[in-house]
Amino acid sequence: MIQNLDIVGQQFLANLQSLNSRLSTTEQQLSSGTTLSKPSDNPGELSDVLQLESQLGSVNQVATNLSDVSGSVNTAESALETATQLLEQATTIGEQGANSTTSASTRAGLAQQAQNILSELVGVSNTQFDNQYVFNGNLSTPPYQLDSTSPNGVDRLNTAPPGSLIQDATGITFAVSETAQSIFDNRNPDDSLASNNVFAAVNSLQVALTNNDQAGITNALSSIQTAQDYMSQQLAFYGSVQDQITNATSIAQKFQLQDQTSLSALTQTNTATAATDLTQEQASLQASLQAEASMPKTSLFDFLSTTTTG
Repeated sequence: MIQNLDIVGQQFLANLQSLNSRLSTTEQQLSSGTTLSKPSDNPGELSDVLQLESQLGSVNQVATNLSDVSGSVNTAESALETATQLLEQATTIGEQGANSTTSASTRAGLAQQAQNILSELVGVSNTQFDNQYVFNGNLSTPPYQLDSTSPNGVDRLNTAPPGSLIQDATGITFAVSETAQSIFDNRNPDDSLASNNVFAAVNSLQVALTNNDQAGITNALSSIQTAQDYMSQQLAFYGSVQDQITNATSIAQKFQLQDQTSLSALTQTNTATAATDLTQEQASLQASLQAEASMPKTSLFDFLSTTTTG
């Protein structure tokens, strides 16, 4: 009899401890908003949670990188639009200078305008974003300065690293920039000036106008047209990069939402379900305590007294 009473008491205490543990867990989940405060809360899901957190971290970094480079790309695209307009102005000046009725003094004035255009193009090649030169590998030093003694009218101050790449959320990389050298000062493999060298085209116009050289002016106009076509290609490149960044950002945002949703499903507390569980657990605990209180209390003395009387 005593042995049976002891077993019942132990079972009650075990059940009471289990109820209190579940109640404490439910209260913690409601207050914290998560079902996984520590690895031991749900070891089976820990691997999935860690993988999702790693994926989400990678996608967040991709989104940040895309956002960071977007400003530089937009600045570069705007700068090349300005360069295109400057080349159009150079064409207008060259057409005026090529006219056989244009006087030497007029051509001298046009030569100064051409020089100003070259100076502005150098300024465009030195465009900055966030205190870095967008056409110089985002370095903190300018790539070019004017130099009237140079064949193309400028001095290359340094050689920029190749255009930078960026990775999207799927792991694909794409180019997001070009260098001032490739855009404005394109060279042949032997480092001689290429036919589409923008600086050289405008400088040749300035020299021909200064020398009152009508044939030279006509040749310079042809070079400027070639430079304009080449500049249009560079402008198209940056327009394409803008589209790629927009698309890549959209994909990254979709991945962010998917990973966050999956992670929330594994770790976030279902408030309605947890509230119901809490009510049921509290009711069960109360019922257990009431049931234990209503049970007859039989001590060892009572048992011995009953045995002796009998």
